[in-house]
Amino acid sequence: MKRVQITGKSVRKFEDGYPIVSLTDLENHNDFEDGAWVQLENHGHFVATAYFAKQHRGIGYVLSLRENEAIDERFFAGKLRAAAARRSAFADVAGYRLFNSVGDNLGGLTIDVYNGVYVFRWENQALKQQSRLIYSAFDRIVGKGFPIVSVSAGQEKAQLVRGDLGKQPMTIMENGIAYPVDLTSGRQQLALEFRDIRDWVKTDSAQKRLLNLFSAETGVVTAAMVGGAVEAVTVDPTNRATTATQAQLDANNLDQAAVEMRTMDVANYLDYAVKHDLTFDTIAINPPAFVRGKKRAFTLEQDLQDLIEQALKLTHTGSQVLVTTTTPTYNLKRLRQTVNDAVENYTGSVSVSTTFQSPDDFQSNVSDRHSESLKGLLLTII
Repeated sequence: MKRVQITGKSVRKFEDGYPIVSLTDLENHNDFEDGAWVQLENHGHFVATAYFAKQHRGIGYVLSLRENEAIDERFFAGKLRAAAARRSAFADVAGYRLFNSVGDNLGGLTIDVYNGVYVFRWENQALKQQSRLIYSAFDRIVGKGFPIVSVSAGQEKAQLVRGDLGKQPMTIMENGIAYPVDLTSGRQQLALEFRDIRDWVKTDSAQKRLLNLFSAETGVVTAAMVGGAVEAVTVDPTNRATTATQAQLDANNLDQAAVEMRTMDVANYLDYAVKHDLTFDTIAINPPAFVRGKKRAFTLEQDLQDLIEQALKLTHTGSQVLVTTTTPTYNLKRLRQTVNDAVENYTGSVSVSTTFQSPDDFQSNVSDRHSESLKGLLLTII
């Protein structure tokens, strides 16, 4: 295994449990080799076993802090065994996350379960090259009789590794609501980390008007309509958002006439809504890190505060605004600061009444503040 020298500053970080390797951790940046399994050292002293990979965060992941630990089937089985034990309470849940990357101490892999089908999502090719060992470890811990689907980063279609998926899309039942999920697609269609939020929306939507901005995969619109909302408007610049919402409404025999679906720039809709004095009882905002619309692009870093300020103009006393993000680099502390900045420019009174985070199956890494999958704040107009 290749030995790579890291900076003294990086040693403590990894020893404290931080899981992600960055280029700046390397004494010599040329030591990076995509797909390489390496030992990280400092002045000849072992620090960690890791692997390098081209990916969206950093250049790889730490695997072990034990110098003589073999990275083999037994190693992967240990990670899966611990993860499965943490999810014992979810055995009867139709859709949940069995394995959550760095939260379960193996960065680069998530495993979601839909009606007994296991979907392996590979963040990079370096770890996927070890898939044979990982599948064997999975068989030891979970069993051999379950269908497995594999999805690589950026892949439009999923690959059936084994088993029978049955008719697709399948129906995932959650809290009395049916959600169609097509496991032949590489795109995630039901964001499992929003389970608690969907429950809250269903409970709190009777006789209310909802505005949903971005992300049909959250299932918020369908949960609201099942919960008795009288009307909903959902806005997203992508056509797939409308398609997903229509499929969810149809699966629950809901009247699509009560849901206005707009494929357009969210900022343009907000301009329209403000000019026409529209108001809503509940506004759900879950923007992506970046999306290019027809006339303008949205960037979370630059545009979230303005988006919240515009949304606040569509509220009345008693309205609630739910702001969520799943972008790793946008942590809860930063989201809270953005919300506070937006509220300062609002003429009314606002309280932050609830904080939403990922459900228990979305294990996070305490040493990596970006590993929390979902961050959310509920604002109430008072």
